Amino acid sequence: MSVLSKSLRTLSATALIAAAPLAALSQTEVIIGARESGSNDYVVGAAVAATVSEGADLTGKVLTASGAGVWMPMMDYGEVDLGVTSHYEAWLGWKGKGAFNTPHDIRAVVVGGGINVGLFVPNDSPIMSRDEMAGMKMASEFSGSPAVGDYALGEIANAGLTWDDVQPIPRASLYASLREDVSEGRLDVYYASVGSGITGELDSTIGIRFLGLDTSPEALAKMREVYPALVSEVPAGPPGIREPISLTYLATYIVASAAVSDDTVYAVTKAMYEKNDDFRAINKSLGGWKSENFATADVVVPYHDGAIRYFKEAGLWSDAMQARQDVLLAE
Repeated sequence: MSVLSKSLRTLSATALIAAAPLAALSQTEVIIGARESGSNDYVVGAAVAATVSEGADLTGKVLTASGAGVWMPMMDYGEVDLGVTSHYEAWLGWKGKGAFNTPHDIRAVVVGGGINVGLFVPNDSPIMSRDEMAGMKMASEFSGSPAVGDYALGEIANAGLTWDDVQPIPRASLYASLREDVSEGRLDVYYASVGSGITGELDSTIGIRFLGLDTSPEALAKMREVYPALVSEVPAGPPGIREPISLTYLATYIVASAAVSDDTVYAVTKAMYEKNDDFRAINKSLGGWKSENFATADVVVPYHDGAIRYFKEAGLWSDAMQARQDVLLAE
């Protein structure tokens, strides 16, 4: 069976398993934590599961949750092996900062392509820019995915606002109620990733517009007081993007529990690298997952020893990467 057909099977019936302690699982099975269906993280997780199932002596299965705030603690008990998260959320979890109450012993496996995220409104909304958001209803907190609360606050800080300047409506998850929130008009401004399945659906049924960032130095400085946001220009074409605009960019990591064996992570890394073309063909949103970028000296959490072993064999590991690894492990 091809990677593509396996991925489609995974995406449609993603073996949402009841997690069991690692000791009770077959040594040939890896459990991958990801956000719910409709998110880019879900697409990545399903693609990783398909790729390792095709390219290694492993069976990849996806466990969906509201975010890393749920599946990352499960790594501590051997219930999840790998996870899909942003660079910032990986760093928060590793350090035990923000809403993560304790540090989690995670390691990077590969650094993948990123996603653009931002605020959007229905096409018929009178809100035409972020300057008009004061007093509006917006989702907040996102208790199941702690970093998303920071991201959302950063988005409104870009307009010089805080949660006191809007009407924050708590949500546990970014995507669980997003479809209903938009279709029923429960909120005024919404937050999501560009190119996610749910924004594509909403744009085709209701019509949505992303609101571009204010890229002035002052506005970006306010945003970066919340978290170290990156910005990129998004061309017209994706759902909700009618003209080029600037939006936040989040790098995506595949992480593993440090307790996962070196051999398992080596096999995952090898499959991801050697079947990179097949992986990227699964979904157009995966086009930025280029194997030459899997190892980087700009990583914000240490790499897993199993990944490093493969990177060295493939000639990807550099002195600068080792120096960065040493610094991170010494923190």
